[in-house]
Amino acid sequence: MSGSAILRTGVRAIIASVVLTSLFAAGVAVGLLFHSQVFRAVADLDHHEDHHDDVHEEELSQDDHDDHEHEDEEHVALTEQAFANLKLRLGQPESGDYWKSILVPGKVVEIPGRSDLTVSTPVAGVIESVNVIPGENIPIESPLFEIRLTDEALLAAQAKYLETLTQQEVAQQEIERLTPLIDSGAISGSKKRELEYEVKQLVARQATSLQELRGRGMPEAQIDELRRKRTLASTLAVFAPQFVRKTESNDQEPTGFSIENLLVHPGKTVARGEPLCTVAYHQKLYVEGTAFEADLPVLKRIAREGWMIDAETVVESHMHSHGQSHATPMQLELLRVDNHVDEATQTVRFFLELPNEVTQTLTEEGRQFEQWKFRPGQRLHLRLPVERWENQITLPTDAVVMDGPNVFVFAEHHHDEEHEVNEQITDAGPQDHEGDDDHDHDVFIELEPVAVHLLHRDDKTVVIADDGQLHDDERIALNSAYKLYLALKMQAGGGGGHHHHHDH
Repeated sequence: MSGSAILRTGVRAIIASVVLTSLFAAGVAVGLLFHSQVFRAVADLDHHEDHHDDVHEEELSQDDHDDHEHEDEEHVALTEQAFANLKLRLGQPESGDYWKSILVPGKVVEIPGRSDLTVSTPVAGVIESVNVIPGENIPIESPLFEIRLTDEALLAAQAKYLETLTQQEVAQQEIERLTPLIDSGAISGSKKRELEYEVKQLVARQATSLQELRGRGMPEAQIDELRRKRTLASTLAVFAPQFVRKTESNDQEPTGFSIENLLVHPGKTVARGEPLCTVAYHQKLYVEGTAFEADLPVLKRIAREGWMIDAETVVESHMHSHGQSHATPMQLELLRVDNHVDEATQTVRFFLELPNEVTQTLTEEGRQFEQWKFRPGQRLHLRLPVERWENQITLPTDAVVMDGPNVFVFAEHHHDEEHEVNEQITDAGPQDHEGDDDHDHDVFIELEPVAVHLLHRDDKTVVIADDGQLHDDERIALNSAYKLYLALKMQAGGGGGHHHHHDH
C-alpha cells in the first residue's frame, strides 16, 4: 500500500473517532438535560402538592377558628363579680292573664273643698296664742288658736243670754214656791199663770240669744261653759273645721289633718272672718288622669264593666320595667270623667279616688308630724285596661333584647352532667361548682341566648309565645338582658368561652 493511501486511511479513522466522540457527548448532554427537566417537574409537582396540603390545613384551621368563634357566641360566662355588678335576678317564666292597656299620665291632686281648707276667725279680737306650727298633725278637739275677744256685739250677746237665763230660773223657782199655796186655795191661780207665761217668754228669748251667740262664732263648747259658769267669756278657742271631727272617730289615731301655712302671730289684731291658717286633709285624695278624646270609648267601657285601673308612681313604674320591683300596682276605681275637652290639648280629665296612708310619724316636743305615702303634685302612671289575654308568658322588658327581627332571652346553662342536679339559685347568685374540671374556676354562671317569639310589648312588660322555647323548670335572667347581650358579643370577639346548645 502506498503512503498516500495509508495517510487517507488514518485521516478517515481520526474523523470517525471525532464524530463518534461528538455524538456520545451530545447524547450525554441531552440525557442530562432531560433528566434535570424530569427531576424539576417531579419536584415542582411535589412542591405543589405540599403547598396544597398546607393551604388545605390552613383553611381547615381557619374553619375551625371560625367555628370556634361561632361557638363562642352561643353563651356568655360571668364571674361572680360580674354577676354582682349586673345585679342579675334569675327566675322561672310564668304563665298567666295579661291585660293589654293604654298608658296615660296622672297626678295626685287634692279633693276640692275637703283637702285644702282655710281656718278663719269667727270673731274680732287679738291673737292670744298660736298652738300649732306648720306641718303638725292636729289632734281631734285640740284648739288651734286662742283669741282675746274685742267684739262688743258678742260680749253684749253673752250678757243678754246670761240675763235671760237668770230671769228664767227665778221665774221657775217662784212657780215652784207658789204651787203648794195655789193647790191649798190660799192664793189665786192667776199668779201662777202669769209666771208660766213669763217663763215661756224667757225661754223664747233664751233661744234667740243662743242663735245670736252661734251666729257670732261662739263654739258650742264655750256656750255650754258660759251656761255652767255664768261668767262672760273673754277668750275664744278656734278649732279644726267641723267636718273633720264628724268624719273621724274620737280616738287618738292620726286624722290626716295638718297645718300647712300660718297667717297670724300672737298679738295680731284680727277682724271677724279673717283667715288664720290653711290646713290640709290628706287622708283621701284624687288621682287626676289625662286621656285623649279618642280614649273616651275605653273610659266608657271601663265604667260600664267596672274594671279597675292600675296606678303606679313614676319610680315604681321604672323599677317594674327593669325587673327590679315585685310590688303590685294599686287598683283604683273610676269615679267620673270630666264633661269638658281641653281646647288646646284635646285631652279629657278623669278622676280616681286615692286612699292615703301614713308611712312615718315623727315626734318633736310632743308634736306629731306625719309623712304620707302620696302627696299632691306627685306624678303617676295609669294603665287603662283594653283587653285581657289568658294564659300568656309575661316578662319584664329588661328580660329581653331585640336584635333586628330577632328577640332573645338569656337562660341559665346546665352542662350535660349537671342536668340531674337541682341547683339552688337565689338573688345572690348560684352556688359554686366545686370539683368540676370542665368549668373554668373563674366562671360563676353561664347563660345562653334563647330565641323567642314576641307577641306584644309595652313600657314594662313583654308577652312571649308559649311555643316550647322556654321551659317551666329553667331559670332565665329577669333583668339586664341588653348588658348580657353586649357581654356575649365581647366574649365572642375575644375568643373566650365555651360552646353549648339550648336543646328542646
